[in-house]
Formats: sequence, C-alpha cells, structure tokens
Amino acid sequence: MCGIAGWLGHLMEGAHYAKRLARALHHRGPDAHGIELWTDATLVHTRLSIIDLSRTGAQPMSNETGTVWVVFNGEIYNHRELRQGLEARGHVFRGHSDTEVIPHLYEEEGVACIAKLRGMFALAIYDTCSHTLVLARDRFGIKPLFYTLGDRCLAFASEIRALLELPGIDTEPDRQAIYDYAALFYIPTPATFYRGIRSLQPGEVLEAHLSDNRVQFRTRIYHCWEVAPDPGMTLNHAVERTDELLTAAVERQMESEVPLGALLSGGIDSSLVSVAAQSTLTGRLRTFNARFADAAYDETWAAVAVAEHIASDHRTLDMGQTRGTWDDITDLLLHAGQPFADTSLFAVSAVCQLMRQHVTVALSGDGGDEGFGGYNSYWQIARISQWQTIPAPIWRVASRALGMLAPLRVVPSRLPQRLKELAGADDTTIIQGLLSWVREDEQRQLCHDTDLLPVRRLFESQWQYHLSSRSSRLDRLAAQITEVNTRLTLPNDFLFKVDTASMRSSLEVRVPMLDEDLFAFALSLPYRLKVTGRTCKRVLRTVAERRLPPLVASKPKKGFGVPVDTWVDGDFKERLKETLLSPSSRLSEFFRPETYRPLVEAFCNGQPHPYVSREGLYQRVTMLLSLHLALYPATRQAPRYPAEIASSVALSARSLMN
Repeated sequence: MCGIAGWLGHLMEGAHYAKRLARALHHRGPDAHGIELWTDATLVHTRLSIIDLSRTGAQPMSNETGTVWVVFNGEIYNHRELRQGLEARGHVFRGHSDTEVIPHLYEEEGVACIAKLRGMFALAIYDTCSHTLVLARDRFGIKPLFYTLGDRCLAFASEIRALLELPGIDTEPDRQAIYDYAALFYIPTPATFYRGIRSLQPGEVLEAHLSDNRVQFRTRIYHCWEVAPDPGMTLNHAVERTDELLTAAVERQMESEVPLGALLSGGIDSSLVSVAAQSTLTGRLRTFNARFADAAYDETWAAVAVAEHIASDHRTLDMGQTRGTWDDITDLLLHAGQPFADTSLFAVSAVCQLMRQHVTVALSGDGGDEGFGGYNSYWQIARISQWQTIPAPIWRVASRALGMLAPLRVVPSRLPQRLKELAGADDTTIIQGLLSWVREDEQRQLCHDTDLLPVRRLFESQWQYHLSSRSSRLDRLAAQITEVNTRLTLPNDFLFKVDTASMRSSLEVRVPMLDEDLFAFALSLPYRLKVTGRTCKRVLRTVAERRLPPLVASKPKKGFGVPVDTWVDGDFKERLKETLLSPSSRLSEFFRPETYRPLVEAFCNGQPHPYVSREGLYQRVTMLLSLHLALYPATRQAPRYPAEIASSVALSARSLMN
C-alpha cells in the first residue's frame, strides 16, 4: 500500500512540487520515497513495504528498457500467474513484487492490460515513447485516485490534499457536489468538493497524451458489473460455492512479508474472513476489535467468541476509555480531504491506530453486504412492494388516520407523509428513500440552491440486469438496490472511509469479500437466496452456521459505529455550537440557518429532535461540521513533516535524476 502522485505536461519548479507531493503523502508510505522526473512528466511514490522489501521493490518502477514506468498503490492478487505468462514470453524481472508485472504487461497489451489485473489498486503508467499517461482504478474503487487538469499539465494523486499542494487549481466549492452531499453525507464520483479536482470512478481508466505542449485526455469504463440471477440455483449449491470462493479469496490475500492481522468486529463477514485466514496459518492470527460502553453499539462478546473459537491472538480497544475531542475529530475530518460525514470513520480510525501498533496489513469484512444482500433495505423493498399492492383509497384513509395520531406521538411524525410518498413511488424513488440520509423535502428546506441536478439521477440504474421473463418487480428492485449499494455507497462512503482511516495510520486493509470471483457469484444469487422474511444475507448466514459459534451465526446485523452524542466531550459540543452557529460560518452560503440551527442546538443541548432519530441527529451535525471545515482555506493545508523527512525526499529525487 502506498501513496502515488505525479503529472503529465509542464510544471514550473517541478522538482520542488514533486517533493511537496511526497511530503503530503508520507503517511501513506513512510518506509521510502521515490521521484522520477522527465521534461514532460513526473511520477512520485511513497512506499509502505509489504511485498519484496528490498530495493528491487522500490517505485517508480520500469520495464527492462526504461521506456514504461509505473507507480502503484494496492495489491495485485494474481501477479504470480501474470508473471509466469510474461516470463514465458521473454520478459526479465528484477525482483518479486506484484507491481513489477504492470510495466511488462503494458508492453504486451497496452491499456488493455488493466482488465487483466485482479485486486485493489490505483495506478499510473507513463509511456516515455508515446508521452502517454494512463491512470486506472480497481473495479470496486477500493483505492482512491484524484486528478486535475491545468493549463499545461494533468496532475494526479492518491489524496485530494496532496493535489492542493500544486499551483493553479480551481479550489472553488462545487455547488452540485455540496447539494448531493447534503442528502448522501458523502460526495459521489466523479465529482469532488472542488470544481477543479475530479475523482476517477471505480473500473475507470484515463488516457492522457501530450501534444504541442497541451494535454488531452479521455476516460472510459473498462469494467461494469452485471446482475444475472440464476432462478434455478439451490441453497445447498450456493452455500458450497460461496464457502469455496471465500476460502480461496482469503488465501490469495494472505501474501505478506510483514505482520498481518484481521479486524474482527464481531459481525458475520469479518468473522468468516478471520476463520478462513486462521485456517491458512500455522501460527495464531492476530485479531482486533473495539469495545463501546453503549451496548447498542458493542459486539465485543461476539468478537471474543470467534477469537476463542479459532484460537486467535486477540486484542480489544476500549473506546469507553477515550473521548472524542474537538482537535481529534476535526483533524480526522480534515484528513479526508473533502466533506465526509460517516461517523463510523471515528471508530475505524481508532481501531486502525491500535492495529498498526502490532501489524502492517489487516483483513476486513467489508463488501459482504452488497453482493449477498446484507442490509435491512433488502427486506424492506419486499415490504414496500407488498404495501403498494394495497388499493389507493385504503392508503389515503390510513394516511389520514396516522396524521391524526402523529401529534399525539403515538406514531412517528413523518410516517403519514412517508406513506403518501411510498403509495405511488417508482423503483428509483423507493431506493433513493431507503439509501439517502436526507430525503428530498428536507433537502429542499435545507439548501439554498434550487436549480441543480436532482440527487435522484445517482440512483437510476446504469448496469445491465439479465432477468428472466418470470422475474417479479421484487427481483428488479433487488437488482437495482444491489447496483446502487455497490456503485454509489460502497466506493464513496464505506471504502473511502476505510482508506482514509487506515492509511492515516500507515495500515494496509484488504477486503476478501470483494474478490472478483466471489462477488460475481453473489450477483448470480436470486432474491430468495439473499432474504427470507426479515433475515438478510441468507447464504453467508448458512456458511456461518458451519464455521462460527451458533450465537454469532444467528445474531442480527449491527453497524460498526460510535455513539457520537455520548462519546464526544463537553468542550466539543460547546465549540461545535459556537462554530456552526457563528455569523462568520460559510454554511449559510449553501444552507438555510433556520433549518440547521435546531439540529445543532438539539445535539449540543442533549435533547431529542422531534423529526430526526438519535443517529440521524449526530450524522447531520457531523455533515455540517465537515462542510464548515472544508470551506475555510486555512484548514486545508497538507500536513508538514520534520526536516529529516523533507531531506530524505530530496535525496530520493536527486538519486533518481542522476
């Protein structure tokens, strides 16, 4: 795992800015730094050494002739098979890192080589003969990659904050991105918070060419998933095949020359990954979890039960002994590089800091819910689909009756309006309502802008669904919600969160549940093998019955998060209220203060909000805080490192230029 950056084109004082990029990405790769400079391009790499710890694993890395260069972040899990094929064609390798297959594979197949790579990655290839830069991101978006186009160069980096080190970037806020963020609490690709910076999308490749001192580029999607349920598949076959594919996926991802462990949260997915990982080892797997004082958030009992079941070397981080301070929370939100409001970031970051004291590589259970149907929304679509068969007159009577009960607090205040919305809702509206933090009516009340693209566009289907003629509306809903969870929420929220938190601590996190073969098989499962009643993830739960303690295999799903309202200290709430409600806050440029003021006051005063749940309240307040921080240039500076780090980068650059 590493940090990568660079540019194609011409940038004055290139060596100076290359060093600044390396410093800004030091936390992603503290073990070594490398810079390769040409008159029309630059590649920068900061290394977290995992495979081939010797100098032959250093980057930027080239082919035998030095005509193709690469910087790479991630892991290629099929690099050994690719290497064998390349050696058979006469290619000569200097070391045994996975990165080294990339320049040789590019020699053979050009940009088409990207589709041959299996794993998690963000990469840049520079072809010195054609003056071409190729950027690519893995199929799921596990690893991030951002880019910006200036007058004379196209620059890229693993993190937005690194790109802000370069001159001439349009850093005006993107109003459409902020509008989307107000509903989703994350910014969807390809947009970012800044008008001048874009994000490469999952499964996307960018080709840039330098001609007449001008950079021209184009992007294309090289991989798009397809949903093709097999209506004849049996539960037994699905369970056997899933067990087999998961075991193989974990085994492929165990390669490491540094200490490796597993984030054992207590959930089914991380538990199954830990069981499979322990089975490949002769020694004890190191496992880790976080304990919360609030029982509604804590699954330590399950994590410990699994650890004892597999005899792992287990450690628990007690979050009850720490409090969320203003400095810690704002530093972490700023580190994300753009507004981001998934509060489970705080818990993930804390666990990653603990794990990094013991291991450099960690396995996690992320990605199991998307393909196998693990979220509550998968059973909720069945209920809504059934409700919509009720005749319209009955809906109207029920809505009026509930409307009379709502003021008495017998039913949730928003329920009558919600019933009206669902009565005639189409598939996209249903899914948007289930997966957005803020619905359209609340978003309109909050945001000043009224002439922007609707958030609905992000929830409309873009994948191909191969459904049989006997497929029901529920089958189509299940296909679309699987797509949206995978295409939209997974890369922009969950994977972005894990990368932000883990790489801040120089920890590589791998996600076996997102193995290409395993995920493709999950997309072939019919709805009845994903959900039964209100029980989701039917196939993985059946695998769990074979592999895990019974109480763990049967327990309901619980998200990995932190109870922000009770975890933060008193000073945080005081400063939050003072900051967000200050007349000098730029929030009022985008949001209406009369709408967000009651949210801030309810959270800071420890009072319930009449229309928003406890979790919804602290998520909304975090959304406001993260945007506020991003709107102030003084808070966006990349971190500065000691002089010895700066000098090591300079030495690396000089040695590569000699």
